[in-house]
Amino acid sequence: MLRLRFLLWMLGRLLTRAHKKNPQVREKLRSQPLNFVIKTRDWKGRSYQLQEDKARTQAGDLDEADMKLIFESADQAWQTLTNKDRNAFMRALQDGHVKVEGDPKRLFQLQGLMKHLGV
Repeated sequence: MLRLRFLLWMLGRLLTRAHKKNPQVREKLRSQPLNFVIKTRDWKGRSYQLQEDKARTQAGDLDEADMKLIFESADQAWQTLTNKDRNAFMRALQDGHVKVEGDPKRLFQLQGLMKHLGV
């Protein structure tokens, strides 16, 4: 669980840095801000609020989230999120290891932002 918490915290740092340094990220958020949560069934997870003018992250759930990614367990989340295979997340969705609550179209928006993280 601790390594998942660190991974999600680091994701927040990377998203915040990309927001500050990359005008393309802010432009993508201008028309449609993104508020999402990554969590497990038994842990409240981490929430991310990305708007054109600011990017915030905090521990815990977010009531007004556009999308929530809910993993079966911390181990499953770690395996999926750190997998080098580009199709690992889609397989986890198909196998039922991760559930999307809210607007599933927001996954594409999140994927578009991830390419700006520089990792």
